[in-house]
Amino acid sequence: MKYTTYFSMGFALVLSFSSCQNPSKTFAESEVSVVPKPSEMILAEGSFVVSKDTKISLVLETQKPAAKYLSDLFENAAGYSLTISDTGTNGTIVFIEEPSIKPEAYHLEVTPHKITIKASDAAGYFYGVQTLRQLLPPTVEKEANETQNWLVPSITINDEPRFGWRGMHMDFSRHFFSMDEVKTFLDYMALYKLNTYHMHLTDDQGWRIEIKQYPLLTEKGAWRIESTHDKACKELAKTDPSYTIDEQHYHQKDGQRLYGGFFTQEQIKEIIAYASERQIEVIPEIGVPGHFKAAIDNYPFLSCTGEPGWGEVFSNPACLGKETSYEFTKNVLSEIAALFPSDYIHIGGDEVNIQAWKECPRCQKVIKDNNLANEHELQSFFNRDIEAFLKTKGKKLIGWDEIVEGGLSEDTTMMWWRNWAPKMRDKAANNGNNMIITPCFEYYFDAQNDVTPFEKVYNYEPVPEEFTADQAKHVLGIQANLWSEMIPNFKRLQYMAFPKILAMAETAWTSKEDKNHEDFQERMKLQHQRLDALGISYFIPAVSGLNDKEAFINKAVLELKAPLDGMEIYYTIDGSEPTKIAIKYTNPLEFTETTTLKTIAFRGDVPSVVKTTLVEKQHYLEPVGIKETTRAIKQWVDIDKFKVVDDIILPDNATFTSVNAINFSGYDGEQNVSMVFKGHFYAEEEGLFEFATKSDDGSLLYIADNLVVNNGGNHSAIEKNGMVALKKGWHPITVKFHEATGGGQLTVWYTAPGGEKKVLAGSVITE
Repeated sequence: MKYTTYFSMGFALVLSFSSCQNPSKTFAESEVSVVPKPSEMILAEGSFVVSKDTKISLVLETQKPAAKYLSDLFENAAGYSLTISDTGTNGTIVFIEEPSIKPEAYHLEVTPHKITIKASDAAGYFYGVQTLRQLLPPTVEKEANETQNWLVPSITINDEPRFGWRGMHMDFSRHFFSMDEVKTFLDYMALYKLNTYHMHLTDDQGWRIEIKQYPLLTEKGAWRIESTHDKACKELAKTDPSYTIDEQHYHQKDGQRLYGGFFTQEQIKEIIAYASERQIEVIPEIGVPGHFKAAIDNYPFLSCTGEPGWGEVFSNPACLGKETSYEFTKNVLSEIAALFPSDYIHIGGDEVNIQAWKECPRCQKVIKDNNLANEHELQSFFNRDIEAFLKTKGKKLIGWDEIVEGGLSEDTTMMWWRNWAPKMRDKAANNGNNMIITPCFEYYFDAQNDVTPFEKVYNYEPVPEEFTADQAKHVLGIQANLWSEMIPNFKRLQYMAFPKILAMAETAWTSKEDKNHEDFQERMKLQHQRLDALGISYFIPAVSGLNDKEAFINKAVLELKAPLDGMEIYYTIDGSEPTKIAIKYTNPLEFTETTTLKTIAFRGDVPSVVKTTLVEKQHYLEPVGIKETTRAIKQWVDIDKFKVVDDIILPDNATFTSVNAINFSGYDGEQNVSMVFKGHFYAEEEGLFEFATKSDDGSLLYIADNLVVNNGGNHSAIEKNGMVALKKGWHPITVKFHEATGGGQLTVWYTAPGGEKKVLAGSVITE
């Protein structure tokens, strides 16, 4: 990527001569922030001033949506719209067709006297305007503000996207969102040049779209009594109001207070039109044959047993041995296909309880009659039938990566989400199937922010390194997902999506070679101001400089650092939650006794995450005598005995094997796996040692009988750390680990006093 600053002497003289009429300013690179990062950007001297006299000129219909968006932006922010003329190029903001520019790409040139946007299609003009929007002061996002000088830096930008599919997903089934909230989110997507909006409209917990042929889907299926997710949110809301369930989605129906809602077909048309004006395609998802309980509850003939219900983990699916299931699905999808102009219809296909099909005589007959190998091929048999039907409607089928397991037709598109199933990605590419990369560990934005931190999202490379050029061409793009089980309101959704959505958007648009995390962090400083102006509730990480447990012998001196520039830090030492009325941090903190320290930072009134640290006074632990070392450690494994790491108890007759490292190797994809590692750790010197575990799900690390790292519970991959005072020599170490649902990740590190963080292996471990 080319970033250049260029000033000419002659140009400077012109600016000096006209400065009394044009309050121009020359911008430094640090004052310019565009996300995603453009392909080429050349900054020059001076700036353009937008005023009520600024006129937009265009000649083509494809230019009008972008021009109107820009004019409306100023009507909202400045109180006046920009006049649009379609008679030529005599305006000061000019749209020009340039057929040689690629689709979605644009050329933007700003001088003190004129702004020119060149493109070959409506998307290109629109993205040029979105870049122009980011070059304007952040206050352009506010309604009726007092900014007088709307300055745009003199600049030349040539830009084009890396991927054609740049997507965001919202789940409406678990918790619902209003029309206005959908439109607001589409505006966020437009700002960062995302072009695909995946609406997850049906699931076990609620059916969210009107289907005229089956009115019970919304008359009954869109409403529910309190779910387990609702109860969990209410419990969390007692201490964190961001989990409060949005009251607008509660209604009195049939004498009960029920949660729910749905979109009428007319409302869906309105959403589609609004998205289209912003160059966003809306993709509907109607999940089938699994996650189908909201339909089966009201049309029970769809199930294998004639009743709704649950298997061990997932709901009972539609019966694929009944023709009525195929007929029902096609009737629903007929209305969906007529409603959505998108090329794709998503049918889900994930997490199907195939045990129901194993026990169903009708399903087994279909398997036998069609020479299918198993229930996975039964699902593919169903998918192919639905895919052929969708083709008659001019649509393409897309589904989650489980649809690969039973085989795909060459026209099916797959969304790869299971990090622990990379073979699905390889199998699809080798079969010639296109795919969208949307991995659970990086792009599931509903996961807690310490699971998918900002840096992890930005640094993820979606095209596998081992892919050949032929395989890589099947990666259409990327998408991040917002599953709403624990997102009960729109503010909480903002908090989970931002600022990670910017990191993902840059990967979607900017070339791999042009990405740079340090540069991105610099641009984020101005982007935070824009998010503030938009009123977005975004995540700010915790105060840094602290472990989960800080050990000391005589005195601890802790130096804190705010997560963002300009933030003020506050803390408590009495166990209470810190606020702006707590103690303000000004100098390093000193401790001589064990204390629970809680810290928070504020950006204006926007708080960071609270960090809780146990500052613990310790005594050096004595080593034990060991004569021989093996560079190995003992491992015990059991399956289906415990549900969480905190419950693991070694049996009296536990059988151990020797392994070279503490990890999940050999058990990839397996569920409900418990492990215990026992051995010794070598402290190279006397001092304070730091240990850390990163695990999916829980892990606990002990030195002797002392719990040093508490990473317990069932959760996605999270890193936790702690410190312990050790004398030189060998110390007993135990690591407990539990994997619940098949993700499977475990890494253990140590850091010696004054040393670097290292994986716990090699010469520092022994049995």
